Amino acid sequence: MKIGKLYMIWLWGLLLLMAACGDDDYYYPSVKMEFVTIEAGDDGRIRTLIPDKGDILPVSQDLTGSTISPNTFRRVMSNYEMMEEGAKIYSLQSLLTPTPKPKDDPAFKDKEGKDPVEVVSIWLGRDYLNMILNLKVSTGKGHTFGIIEDKSELETTGSVDMLLYHDADSDEEYYNRRAYISVPLKQYAESEHPTDGIKIKFRYYTYGKEADVIEDYEFEYTPGKTE
Repeated sequence: MKIGKLYMIWLWGLLLLMAACGDDDYYYPSVKMEFVTIEAGDDGRIRTLIPDKGDILPVSQDLTGSTISPNTFRRVMSNYEMMEEGAKIYSLQSLLTPTPKPKDDPAFKDKEGKDPVEVVSIWLGRDYLNMILNLKVSTGKGHTFGIIEDKSELETTGSVDMLLYHDADSDEEYYNRRAYISVPLKQYAESEHPTDGIKIKFRYYTYGKEADVIEDYEFEYTPGKTE
């Protein structure tokens, strides 16, 4: 789908940029597995790795040999090791990065998007709201995600409401699968709001609650904060 539309995935596994070489039993010493941002140079090869916490790292070695569009960045989940000369990348896996949109956006007009999820983990990290979701699926095909935003109070109180849009496309609930989502927040920092931080309220539909919306996640977002 075009950039800016909702994200549709097959939940048998999100697309890998490229799997690392070697045997499955290979031991990765001191390797971190985190959501990070990667940046490419003029040739499209990964030159920089930006963790959500800590310093920006030059990439000393990328065992995946991945390339993206030149001079662009991408949000990924990475297995990497911090070496003296920089980051050594073992694997890269794409994340869903839906840009929040208002409720009346054409992307949300066809379906309600109220299919449930279970939040396994959710946290803020360097201008992103990150989450790992558990879904109950049969085929795992055709699930669509988006973020419905209400920023009517952003200019007055510095508050943004977010609702997770999830359309399972009538997929039956049999097996557990994970979805990895990283929502960009930096666009809110460009607004004129009266507070130093921006309050992010995140809501979602969950299993066993019928049409009830769970609203028990609130975050204080400070643009550029790494811890």
